[in-house]
Amino acid sequence: MAEIMVSVIMVTYNHDKYISKAIESVLDQETKFNFELVIGEDSSTDNTRNIIEEYRKKQPNKIRLFSGDKNVGSTQNEITIIKASKGKYLAFCEGDDYWTDSFKLQKQVDFLEANPDYGLVHSDVNHFNQKTGELTIAYNKRNDIVIPSGNIFQFLMDPSHSIKTMTVCLRRDLLSKYYLGNETIMTSNWKMIDISIWLMLSYYSKIKYMDVVTATYRLLPESMSRTQNAVKLNDFHNKIYSIYYYFLNNFCDSEDIRKRINMKYNLMNFNDAYILGDRGLQKLYYTKLKKCNYKFSIKQYIMLLKLYLIG
Repeated sequence: MAEIMVSVIMVTYNHDKYISKAIESVLDQETKFNFELVIGEDSSTDNTRNIIEEYRKKQPNKIRLFSGDKNVGSTQNEITIIKASKGKYLAFCEGDDYWTDSFKLQKQVDFLEANPDYGLVHSDVNHFNQKTGELTIAYNKRNDIVIPSGNIFQFLMDPSHSIKTMTVCLRRDLLSKYYLGNETIMTSNWKMIDISIWLMLSYYSKIKYMDVVTATYRLLPESMSRTQNAVKLNDFHNKIYSIYYYFLNNFCDSEDIRKRINMKYNLMNFNDAYILGDRGLQKLYYTKLKKCNYKFSIKQYIMLLKLYLIG
């Protein structure tokens, strides 16, 4: 069997409504090289596994399925299939998203093959709101979001600057050398570990942004980052910031970046405290923000008044 150039990493859990479109968007890729689709099915309680099995039976040389009898969570699921992958490059498409450009892999691999100093390439993306049916074409361009290429580690050390996972293709050797061998990361309880991958690769290599749309990000009414459970959402937010503080303490000595992250961390907890209805927590982060010389809006003062924290 010829060498596998790209392993497409697909983590999925309870995606039986979406998984077929995700798989087919990967199988529709037109490439001059071989690629594999490595799926981590995390013990779904719906029909996701059976749907994947049907695809795997039809293309056993293209699709590899990893599925257990116990749910291990998205982080461990993703790490497991990354380690099991065989490609020189890794691309990502979660089970509820899908690719829209049938030449996505070819374009991105061509760039990485020609530019060895770049470790990762990504692109613009569509947003599809599953609840409303609204499709936002070219989200970054539509919202005038400018994403630079090159040495962008410090740019990515701003939580408001993101890379969309479903658009990424990266060098496996860099990931293995700097990320998978990092014991702290491998034993962390982070959520959205993709953020830590982008930060690590941007520290050790250049990043390329292609100003084209290659995928669609599906916004679900209930997901890890959009849950209606205020306690779970705050826990998720704090674990995201634990990633930034890890890189801040180990890879970054910029005082300006530290101040910015502290400000945004305090503001995140201030806002979450209002949703939680936690007066003590909101008062704590109100005080922290005041010390950071944060300028509160009228809306934020109203939030405080509603919880009887001023006066």
